Amino acid sequence: MLKTILLLSTLLSFAFGDSLKITTPLQAFNNFKYTTQHDKKVSISDDIKTIIISYEKDTGRLVNKYLNTKYPPYLAKNRAIFIADIHEMPSIITKLFAMPKMRKYNHTIYIYDEDDFSKFAKPQDEKVTVIKIKDKKVDKIYYISTTQELKEAFEN
Repeated sequence: MLKTILLLSTLLSFAFGDSLKITTPLQAFNNFKYTTQHDKKVSISDDIKTIIISYEKDTGRLVNKYLNTKYPPYLAKNRAIFIADIHEMPSIITKLFAMPKMRKYNHTIYIYDEDDFSKFAKPQDEKVTVIKIKDKKVDKIYYISTTQELKEAFEN
């Protein structure tokens, strides 16, 4: 009974606009719609352990540069996904420049381009957001800005 009440309160708090916090269920991320750089609709699977989020061009470049040095199934092997929130990018720039460049990457990028995701998973300026998942719930949230920190996020 207590577990049901806790789960219900967590889901209700998300439904009423609370932002991401420790114990938020992983499935809360699927309230948002993502496509890959190849226009494929995707959702976040239950086995994900690390979510990397970029909200800015420079942080996206940091993540893509790192992932580009890895073999294509690196994210899957590490049960991780990379989300690029591009909602602030002008659509003409997205179509003419960003998407063609993203399509060249071997790794999958979950692209989010609506306004409300950054209200859920709050960004920090010039930082990559790293979310660790344990038992299908958010376990840790931290922010990084270097390649070494990104490497450690995958290794820990």
